[in-house]
Amino acid sequence: MELAEPIEYVEFLAPYPAETQLLARGLRNRLVELLPPCIETVWDATNAVGVAYGFTEKNRDHFIHLPAYTKYVNIGFSDGASLDDPEGLLKGTGARIRHIRLNHVEDLETPAILDLIRQAVGMARFNNASVEARTIVRVMEGPKRRPRN
Repeated sequence: MELAEPIEYVEFLAPYPAETQLLARGLRNRLVELLPPCIETVWDATNAVGVAYGFTEKNRDHFIHLPAYTKYVNIGFSDGASLDDPEGLLKGTGARIRHIRLNHVEDLETPAILDLIRQAVGMARFNNASVEARTIVRVMEGPKRRPRN
């Protein structure tokens, strides 16, 4: 899909270390290239800044997300517990969500991670819907935990 990087995403990441900003932005841009047209939600959440993708604007329909933390970025799969993960890359113990810590943009190119992304798209709610790629921005109220400069 083609989708310009939202200026809000860059602004929300500004308090993070430069290397985390570059990683988060690079991963977001590469993931956008890999996904079919869908809706991107940019989150300024309390514990992290992230992007999530789904075929509707509803949070419950997000199938994949990239939260940025101070020193790393994860790729999260909303139904990760249901994905076939023969290499055991997925971490987490919850009922549904699983994640992988990504250290380099190139991590998205590994065959196992590409397969997990394909599976997540295939399992997503409304994955056969014709959606115009677009971005929405959401800001959670309350104090933000951000890196100290």
